[in-house]
Amino acid sequence: MTLPEGVSKIRVPLVGSPLGWVNSYVLKTDEGYTLVDCGWDTPDSLEALRKGLDGLGIPLEDIRRLIITHNHPDHYGLAGRLVQLAKCGVTMHRLDAVHIESRYVNMGPLEEEMERWLRIHGGPPSELMEMVKGSEAILSRINIAKPDIEVSGGEKIAAGPLEWEIIWTPGHSVGHICLYERTRKAFLSGDHILDPISPSVGLHAESMGNPLADYVSSLENIRHLDVEMVLPAHGDEFPGFRKRIDELLAHHKERLDEVCDVLARRPGQTAYEVASQMHWNLPESWEEWPPFMRRMALTEALAHLELLHSRGEVRRQIAEGGLVRYAVTSPAP
Repeated sequence: MTLPEGVSKIRVPLVGSPLGWVNSYVLKTDEGYTLVDCGWDTPDSLEALRKGLDGLGIPLEDIRRLIITHNHPDHYGLAGRLVQLAKCGVTMHRLDAVHIESRYVNMGPLEEEMERWLRIHGGPPSELMEMVKGSEAILSRINIAKPDIEVSGGEKIAAGPLEWEIIWTPGHSVGHICLYERTRKAFLSGDHILDPISPSVGLHAESMGNPLADYVSSLENIRHLDVEMVLPAHGDEFPGFRKRIDELLAHHKERLDEVCDVLARRPGQTAYEVASQMHWNLPESWEEWPPFMRRMALTEALAHLELLHSRGEVRRQIAEGGLVRYAVTSPAP
């Protein structure tokens, strides 16, 4: 597909990640060039970004603003380096900005809370610390930059005859944002809408509210938009905006049903136990997974359990030692 006028794409490699790369989009705006997402802080990622910009005839120093769709390392990690090199400003949703310190600077309190949180949701004591520490390796790929502009959604970015609107789409992260251009019918989706993979939505120690409920609502709230091309952060651009939204909604409906089936077989299970029985699109068995992957699965299972709990379809029980267990709600007599 041909990208809309005023939009270019650079594939920034993510060596060691199954995702392969992140798409960094270059927008021509009234205030110069804007970059949307940037990869993580490694020499190969920076070199790929430089070469991509050179191919477009854009010096790195001409990037005036960096927009971060969300604060995950593969979208945010290179931000500090770019601020140093290009002297650009950084834009991020205020709810993702607030977690930069606890996620990437002073992690001690968050790790302590995460250990407690994993334990009460069934994480085995023998692997709790491996589950907690599993994300520390990525810290070397993150160069911190605090945003000078924090958005809430609804802000507009002028681009000649075009106008990009920032849309708040919580779920994959609490402050995830997308960009929509109404005239060109283009939607920069970040990790909110991907194809063919489904964005991960997890409930973890730092989550706010009910992330899967937020994600479902975010999809439903944007479904009416007139979009001809989705420009995702991973994979290729694609048509079929509403079709893909419906597929993602159906996917989570199936997952919710699966969680209920697991609990119906044996009530009173922890999120860890539920996650271990769900189907995951991976060749290895649950026992072969490293602890960090089991932690990620636990967060996704818990997001589904909590949505079911909020709907009254599942009840939550606090057992001995504070262990949280779930069971399907019995129908009224």
